[in-house]
Amino acid sequence: MSTTSQHARFYARMFPALAESALRRYLSGQVASVLGSWTQSVTLNLLVYHLSGSAAILALLNFLLYGPQLVVAPLAGSRIRSANAKRVTLCVLTTSLLLTSSLFTLSVVGILGVKLILAHALAIGVSSAVETPARQVLLLTSLRDVRLTSNAVAMNTMVYNVGRMVGPTIAGFIYPTLGPAMSFVIYAVALCFMATCIRSISAVSEARPLRPDSGLRDAVGYIMSDAFSGRYLPILACVGLFAGSYQTLVPLLADHAFHDAARFTGVFFACAGAGSLTSAILLSSALGPRASARFIAWAPWTAVLALAVLAGTTEVYESVLAFYALGFSLTFAATSTNATIQRQCPEHVRGGLVGMYGMAYNGTMPIGYLLVGTASEALGVRSTFGAMAAVLTVGVVAIIVFPQFRRQRPGAQ
Repeated sequence: MSTTSQHARFYARMFPALAESALRRYLSGQVASVLGSWTQSVTLNLLVYHLSGSAAILALLNFLLYGPQLVVAPLAGSRIRSANAKRVTLCVLTTSLLLTSSLFTLSVVGILGVKLILAHALAIGVSSAVETPARQVLLLTSLRDVRLTSNAVAMNTMVYNVGRMVGPTIAGFIYPTLGPAMSFVIYAVALCFMATCIRSISAVSEARPLRPDSGLRDAVGYIMSDAFSGRYLPILACVGLFAGSYQTLVPLLADHAFHDAARFTGVFFACAGAGSLTSAILLSSALGPRASARFIAWAPWTAVLALAVLAGTTEVYESVLAFYALGFSLTFAATSTNATIQRQCPEHVRGGLVGMYGMAYNGTMPIGYLLVGTASEALGVRSTFGAMAAVLTVGVVAIIVFPQFRRQRPGAQ
């Protein structure tokens, strides 16, 4: 047997979802799209900071870029079905291309100021909030083997985390050498490539029976009646709010605790990214479903432990390990929750559930950024990490205990 054939069989066993041609095409476009998106986002951050020098405006920029996930994602997701996911995705890609072209034109002309950037950021945030559930529904309904759902979701997460690690590096090189306009060109090319890949995908589940009257209420009702969704979506919201917002504190910790912001900010982010990537690779492999079932309950407690270590340690190597564990636990919790819900849910609520997932995790993070930033000014960076660990502990315990308390009350059904 040839070496190439042996390698192909190894990857097929380790990453079974890659056997799906639709997934391979989707991920090819997703790699380009995510890299381009992160390159543009970091470029906008650098550009706003260069123009304003204000940390508050930077916080506002990121709130506009990611805040719409809290409201728009569940509303949009409830209207997305396998029959219209491809059309919605292509429409959003076209909108993103128009916004990027506008940023490029304004940058070249020399009139791209802070107010125009913030206006574009809001439009980009709304567009992304619609695109997220549309892309996931398209991805999952194009799979021929529904048993590969967990692997497909995890591989999508792995691509996202690779983009999160590499995209800022690209922006860090492009912005000072070629200028912000080149970053917009890169994203425009990536969007065109992604649109080409999406157009080549055909959803194989369009013939599945749909309920035309299903909507956000159906998704909420499903969450209330499903034991897994009813527990782990609220837990994920707590994790996103009180642990996922750690990124705001990284430069402060690097500067105040280790007195080298430039060096240790990069090191700590790289360690968290490596933990996220490790988790995504594990969950996208053939071992993923088993690992998810066994260890999902431990993911929030791993995040609590990592935050507690960051609150108390003064050692670099302990901080490095804590950031690695934090990145691993966040990705494990988010990916396992999403993959399990998508694998178990009925078709007619899939879009709404993807939107609710986006609201629970990505939508809570911008609020967490604001809370953590405010707390750090009052408490200091280490005490804020400790407060995050304590509040996350209380939140997770309350979510676990409250349903049991309700069932044990006299007169409870």
